Amino acid sequence: MIITIGAFDGFHRGHEKLLEVCRENSINNDWGVVTFYPHPSQFMNKFKHSLFTLEERELIRKFLGIPNFLVLKFDETFKNLTPDEFWQLLNSKIKIDGLVMGSDFKFGHERAGDSKYLENLAISKGIDRNRIFIVDVLNKSDFSSSNIRKKISNGNINEANEILGYNWFILGKIVHGNQRGRTMNFPTANIKVPENKIIPSDGVYSVAVSIGGKFYCGALSIGNNPTFHDVDETRIEVFIMDFHEDIYGDEILVFFLDRIRDIKVFPDKESLMQQIKIDTEKCKRSYEDKINYVNRFTLSYKF
Repeated sequence: MIITIGAFDGFHRGHEKLLEVCRENSINNDWGVVTFYPHPSQFMNKFKHSLFTLEERELIRKFLGIPNFLVLKFDETFKNLTPDEFWQLLNSKIKIDGLVMGSDFKFGHERAGDSKYLENLAISKGIDRNRIFIVDVLNKSDFSSSNIRKKISNGNINEANEILGYNWFILGKIVHGNQRGRTMNFPTANIKVPENKIIPSDGVYSVAVSIGGKFYCGALSIGNNPTFHDVDETRIEVFIMDFHEDIYGDEILVFFLDRIRDIKVFPDKESLMQQIKIDTEKCKRSYEDKINYVNRFTLSYKF
């Protein structure tokens, strides 16, 4: 199997070449990705919230058609592996006949090994030199998971999606809220996501919601309902248009399309209802404009 190795907090356009070279040089499509969980930098407290959970990354690999996906547990023991020990562990998990690496690849304790070191190590262990590829990476400051995390946390969804090459999404469970939306004819579903998952800044977003293999237009709010002064924590609520089924306890997949506006305090419920009508119309236009792009990404896997 020919493999590429990396933390891969999701996959973005900076990773495209790695996957492409793996695919093109595989034998009978026998190729894959080796990654880690948790993310090494997250384990070492360099950042708290990841772009995607492990379950979401499994979805992405299916969307992208990656046939093999090996996740290695990153812990204190793994962190202290020398480059040679890392190679031994890797070979105990899978049979490797080729490698694809970014030119900036680092591995092993204190990042002691690099792409050239791994190339020489692999050759010394019998890997054909012609089956080892070192790929020049795109501008690291632009095409990086850390840059995408920063943009999402600031609510810059369009910029984040541009770097990803697809729409950022959340996979969350529907939980009970205070059901205030029902009293305004805009019933919302409250979404709970894992604590280590990054969340965009407070605001209203247009989204595409997948339920039962079908997409619906949604208007999603992130915030603490400041108009009513009775919610302390940040909530994620989505009004799913043309959908009326009971989905409490279910998981839904929500793709972010656009940021519509900031969260505002309204003088009364009626003013808020008028704004929600405006928001939903904007969300519909965004959904109609971008749903085909989401569909193309998810076409390879029916969830």
